[in-house]
Parts: sequence; C-alpha cells; structure tokens
Amino acid sequence: MALAFWSVSDARAGEPTPIELTLLGPDPVSVRVALGTTFPCDSADDRILIQGKFAPGEVIRATVPDDCVCFEQTHTPFRDIDWGPSQRICRPQICRGAGKARRCVPSPDPTIRLRISSNRE
Repeated sequence: MALAFWSVSDARAGEPTPIELTLLGPDPVSVRVALGTTFPCDSADDRILIQGKFAPGEVIRATVPDDCVCFEQTHTPFRDIDWGPSQRICRPQICRGAGKARRCVPSPDPTIRLRISSNRE
C-alpha cells in the first residue's frame, strides 16, 4: 500500500495569485507592478502588469501567474518622479518553527494585499 503526501502548495500549483492594491492617500501616487525578479521593476527582464497614477480610495485588482511580484511606488511631494525602492512582494505564508526547523506553507487566502500610502512612513 502506497501513501500519498501532499501540501497546500501542491494543491495550488499552477493557479493564479490574486493581487489587490488599495490606495490610502492622502495624495495620488504612481504605482508599478511587474512579473520578474530584476530590480527596478521596469527592467527589460520584467513584464509590467500594472502601471499608472492612482487616486486615494482606488482599489486595483488583478491576478498574476506567479507567487511573487516586483512592486514600486512614488511618494509625495514628487508624486511623478520620486520612485521608492523596488520590493519583491509574495503571497502570504504561514510559518512555524525557527531556524532549520522553520516550515512555511501558503496561506489559505492567497491574495497579495498592498495598502499604499503617498507618504514615506
């Protein structure tokens, strides 16, 4: 008799990851979300998925084929040119243990949620 073992990540393999950007304000900002691992996010090695200037209160939703995205945004007072550092943002995980015993599995809710403020804080 053979036993089969599987994990949450095995069950989700190949499914798209939802992403939700919520613009908190108080001012509009430019946002860039891309697939890829090269910084900055507009590198020729990345593929832009979301790019534009968005107003406070807007919520942008999309799905991405990967578990992680490259994210950048501008800040006040120079909302058109003051790009912050690129960040790699990945779908949430639940981790237990520490050191070499640390094990992580994908969260039951795979949505990458970003709450974006126009101020640097």
